[in-house]
Amino acid sequence: MTAFFLTPIVVLANGRFPSNVIPLQILDEAGTVICTDGSADTLLQFERTPHVIIGDLDSTSLNKNDFQGLWVAVPDQQRTDLQKTMEWCLVNDLNEIAVLGAMGEREDHSLGNLHVLAEFSEKMTVHFITDFARIYCVKGQQTFQSKKGQQISITAVEEVSSITTKRLKYALNNELFPPACNGISNEAEGDEFSINTSHPVWLFINHPE
Repeated sequence: MTAFFLTPIVVLANGRFPSNVIPLQILDEAGTVICTDGSADTLLQFERTPHVIIGDLDSTSLNKNDFQGLWVAVPDQQRTDLQKTMEWCLVNDLNEIAVLGAMGEREDHSLGNLHVLAEFSEKMTVHFITDFARIYCVKGQQTFQSKKGQQISITAVEEVSSITTKRLKYALNNELFPPACNGISNEAEGDEFSINTSHPVWLFINHPE
């Protein structure tokens, strides 16, 4: 079913709509835009049209009969609209996703969305893009592109028994890393850096200035 959807795939959550040129360019270049419920209304206000709307659909003013795209109603109140959207993407073999609008507005939603990122990062390639940063959930060893001096922050999702970083100004070397703020405001030393972690961490790569 993947061939039905043009790539790249962008999910727009119902947080703060992007204003930075980086997420806006990602939105403009999307092959398929999937909106979580009420974010469809926001997208239309900016004269863009979603291809898919997913959720319990209690927040959108759109009507199914007037919508030209794919309308996916999932009334389950035990899961958030972003969780429902990620699950729908998995079922439809859409395994490489950029999520906009996941942060900002309500703080509880932002925190909940970070945990959705942690949940689905083990099942697909997914990250958030905000006006300020790209956000990943990392487990194991990964290498990321960067620029010298670019701000990098790392926060543990749970107790990390071992984490090692390379080419960051404040290096971690096989260290215990608790869920605290001791990984905030690090810096890249060059055009790439790497992380090797025993347990998942959130990685914030601030957009270059």
